[in-house]
Amino acid sequence: MAADPHHHDVPAMDYAEHEKTFDLFANLVKWGTVVSLVITLLAGAATGTISWIFFLAVTVAMIAIVVKFF
Repeated sequence: MAADPHHHDVPAMDYAEHEKTFDLFANLVKWGTVVSLVITLLAGAATGTISWIFFLAVTVAMIAIVVKFF
């Protein structure tokens, strides 16, 4: 075993699968952040801390920015 040079046949990296996995991860982080902020704003609007108009305006703007730029 110690004399084994470790030249085993290792398959090539599956870059297409890595790209798919990273894209999924990035989308989950992106939309998870948006959903978390919307829930926080919704809680503020429901308790009267912020107005409903502000909640709607920020939510629409945030979703539009994410869809357009990310």
